[in-house]
Amino acid sequence: MRSIRVRAYCSSANLGPGFDALAVALDAFYDEVEVRVESGSGKVIVESVYGPYANQVSNPTTVVGAVKEFKQFKGLGLEDVDVVIRLFKGVPIGSGLGSSGASAAATVVALANLFYPSIKPEEMVYIAGLAEAYAAGSPHFDNVAASTLGKLVALAILDKGLVVKKVDFDAWFAIAMPVKNIFGEGKTKAMREVVPKTVEMRKAVANWSRVAVMMISALQGDLETFGKMMELDEIVEPARSKLIPCYEEVRKAAKKANSLGVTISGAGPSIIALAKDKSHAKEVAEAMANAYSKCVEAIPIITKTAPQAHTV
Repeated sequence: MRSIRVRAYCSSANLGPGFDALAVALDAFYDEVEVRVESGSGKVIVESVYGPYANQVSNPTTVVGAVKEFKQFKGLGLEDVDVVIRLFKGVPIGSGLGSSGASAAATVVALANLFYPSIKPEEMVYIAGLAEAYAAGSPHFDNVAASTLGKLVALAILDKGLVVKKVDFDAWFAIAMPVKNIFGEGKTKAMREVVPKTVEMRKAVANWSRVAVMMISALQGDLETFGKMMELDEIVEPARSKLIPCYEEVRKAAKKANSLGVTISGAGPSIIALAKDKSHAKEVAEAMANAYSKCVEAIPIITKTAPQAHTV
């Protein structure tokens, strides 16, 4: 019998104009997956789900999906073993902080350590992204890339596979997160359905130019420019913001507290802002949470960029 335990942190995807292309790992929350391998007949067994947000897990589909996709990867059959999983659920579900992505990333990294240590980082991200489809209905690679590799990531989807690049970006963020899941199940799918199917060339150019500037700013440690670009999404955020209660009020509160940039975290409803330092993040988070609480109860979260998924 072999076993391993891996921690993967939550994440915030898009960061404004970087829809499906940018994400950052954050140390606010984490999931841990303990994988135990036993002689068997190829079954995937979720032995237990526990932790502060375990009651939000109706079906641990991404961890099961991660095992299934990993087993199919390069013909790794593993028909003669059972994979037994214990999931510590520390990332709130439906918050816009990559909850299912953290579970998938932790599972894939655990399996890679046990069965395929020479696997490439892009391959781990690809498998974890395929596992996201078990929960969201279609593969998503941005959150799992950040949770797998840590810090700030940029990715490009190719005909076959991915290209993923990581920047060792250190920054503090403020988040206002609703206490309850205000959208219920199917939020990710619903939020993707409101994204425009066609886009004006002018808006497309505006967005990808801002993403390019964000990455150079991250490499140079230029937080002010990075934050400014976060606020300039002309495609996705205008559509999604209409579905988020008190969005404008929270945004204005963040700006009044002198945040460097504010945007929707992933598909929402959490709203994230870039801060100058830890104390500034606390100030901004409290201002945003107070504004949000005029519509729904929300809490302030102070967080910084997190490392890659790792054994514990």
